[in-house]
Amino acid sequence: MAKRVNRRANRQQKITLPSIDALHDLPAFSDLRLDDAQRTAFDVFLDGAENADEMSLGFVVRLDRGYPLVVTESDVFRAEHSVSFAKQDGEKDEGLLPAVGDCVAVRRAPGHDMGVIERVLPRRTSFERWRGRSRGERQVLAANVDTILVVQPLGGGELLLGRVARSLVLARDCGLEPVVVLTKADRADDGALERDLGSVRRLVGDGVRVVVTSSATGAGIEAVRDCVAPRTSAMILGESGAGKSTLLNALLGHEALATGEVRERDDAGRHTTVSRVMVSLPGAGVIVDVPGLRSLPLVGHERGLARAFPEIAEAALECRFNDCTHTHEPGCAVRDHFEQGAFSEERLRCYLSLAREMRESARTLDPDVVI
Repeated sequence: MAKRVNRRANRQQKITLPSIDALHDLPAFSDLRLDDAQRTAFDVFLDGAENADEMSLGFVVRLDRGYPLVVTESDVFRAEHSVSFAKQDGEKDEGLLPAVGDCVAVRRAPGHDMGVIERVLPRRTSFERWRGRSRGERQVLAANVDTILVVQPLGGGELLLGRVARSLVLARDCGLEPVVVLTKADRADDGALERDLGSVRRLVGDGVRVVVTSSATGAGIEAVRDCVAPRTSAMILGESGAGKSTLLNALLGHEALATGEVRERDDAGRHTTVSRVMVSLPGAGVIVDVPGLRSLPLVGHERGLARAFPEIAEAALECRFNDCTHTHEPGCAVRDHFEQGAFSEERLRCYLSLAREMRESARTLDPDVVI
């Protein structure tokens, strides 16, 4: 056990964090929205806190390998976690640790460069993904965001409609507004662009905005900016190589984030974003950029599935059997509605695939896990 602890300590000592002076485009405290619940929770915490005069409200605007950067009304500084975040066995719970976008109570003693995050204040929203197999663990990717920009590249082969669909389910389950952003439009000819755009629009339906962009030509960039109003936050969600950092650089108007090449054989990219960062857009709100995600497993997101595909979920209530899979059973209202043109083939195909995935995942869960 001692050797494992020592190895962990050695790894932490080798981590070099970027200088705060070298970081640009960070949001100011006033760029971020502080709601009444967070203000009230801070005041309550302050009443019983020691060293209350050293406490401030702050937002976590950057995480470098788990090390938070906090912005307050008066300063920007690195912070560490209070011992109250540690479990009894000495390990840390990522569901409780501060995430980028979190509003926090942070203590900073006079003359100290670093602060200590004492409390994560109530999250207005929390974008999470499953990471715990049968143990019920979720990874919080960003907190207090309002919009999810679901990025998919054009011109690189078949568009991943299934990836778009599962992103919509996660966004809806977390109470966030999804916007589909198709990047690299300059790589697609007119025929391919029309085909892919039609498929995406049939999948997402009328309630989700779809924006076609090209960072090379500037097309669609202002339309994306319009999706992120002042004092709101959006998160860019997509795989490595989808053009997330390039899109963000175009929104900022300069090369602020590193970009990488993609492999020609599969159009996949390397991880160029290694930190979770918030950047302030000129004339707009704030965007969270996170490393590209290879997987977005769906476990316990039935509510999100129903919100993303409401007309199919409502039709399913009319099926003869409660456990209808909508594939072969008699009396299936979902298939009847589809044959009558109530929803597109793209929507039905993705709904059935994700519903089947969630049913199979539920069978592998520990029965004591509460979703």
